[in-house]
Amino acid sequence: MNPSRTTAHLRIRTGVLALGLFSSLLAIAACGSSSNSSSGSSKPTTQSAGGQVLPVTANPINNTSTNATMTIASVLVENNVDANGKAASDHLEIAIGNTGATDLGGFEIFYTFTDPTTAISESYYAKLPDTFTIAAGATRIAHFDNTGAVDHFAVNDYSLYYIDTNAFDVSLIVSATDAAVQTATLQKDAGGAETAD
Repeated sequence: MNPSRTTAHLRIRTGVLALGLFSSLLAIAACGSSSNSSSGSSKPTTQSAGGQVLPVTANPINNTSTNATMTIASVLVENNVDANGKAASDHLEIAIGNTGATDLGGFEIFYTFTDPTTAISESYYAKLPDTFTIAAGATRIAHFDNTGAVDHFAVNDYSLYYIDTNAFDVSLIVSATDAAVQTATLQKDAGGAETAD
């Protein structure tokens, strides 16, 4: 065995390993950097760069309107039904009404799941697309699930809603441009999202 060849081979392997380690450290630093910047953001968002819906630490809704033109007609978190009256998977469903004389738009929704048994709480924020408007005198339903259907918005599949089998509380805030903010609270029974109640 040629000692100089072995030494050169070891240097190459050491260089390759060092380069791999350096690349890994850069990737880890980048991941840490992106998560830190999103949690420190003054306007939290629901999604990371990968498109996954993530919890937020603060409610970014800033609406001081006193125009009583929006209502929350109903909220469901279980025993949902589809448009044909057939049972649908449990999910957050908010029916929003417009009692005003003009269309409502600019919807923002902030919702929180709280398990009183474990004292764990998790909040989410969604800015609905500009296409989600409600005509004067009409009602429209916003669904929070991952079906991808019209008026169905993305959720975190690993949120308390889907993994917690305890009964838990749900609170939400709905905001629209030039309409007073509306709130609602309700409880989801124990058993998990897909267990028949």
